[in-house]
Amino acid sequence: MEGNTPLDQPVFFAILLGIGGVSFVSGVLAYRGKYVAWLALKSFFPGWPGLAGLYIGAAILSGAGAAVVLQAMPEGNVVRALLGLLLIFTMIAGAIIGIIGMFWLPRFMLPQWVKDTIDEIRRGEDPLSQALRPGGSLYGRLGNPDAGPAPTSPADQGPRTPENGDGREGPR
Repeated sequence: MEGNTPLDQPVFFAILLGIGGVSFVSGVLAYRGKYVAWLALKSFFPGWPGLAGLYIGAAILSGAGAAVVLQAMPEGNVVRALLGLLLIFTMIAGAIIGIIGMFWLPRFMLPQWVKDTIDEIRRGEDPLSQALRPGGSLYGRLGNPDAGPAPTSPADQGPRTPENGDGREGPR
């Protein structure tokens, strides 16, 4: 078995630890709301890829840890067997939750800041919903190329008439 163990291939093992570590740390930061750039991935994945990084990173790190434990500790050791089983179970559970999390996570697994944002969007209280409401800066402009650029302030909007991009006719 010479040359086939993780300790005999330090470059591969270091890359594996790096990928697992970055994924795990970014998942922790995503859960804490400190790293939100992953939200751009929501257009590619229907689930929560930033949050799934926590579980995928845990799976990679625990798999690497299991390989080290099973390689470094002597055979027949009860601690080796139990620690190896625990790390392999953590690896499998993390991989399953991480892969599913790329597509869906149950509400109880979402951090509070995500739950609050979802509720705010559903109530129409987020900035985009406010801008799309009548009187908002984007009202009547989406899907209307003749409307021109969105005004920068309410004073720039002027009265709303069919001629200036309101698109509706008749009294309000």
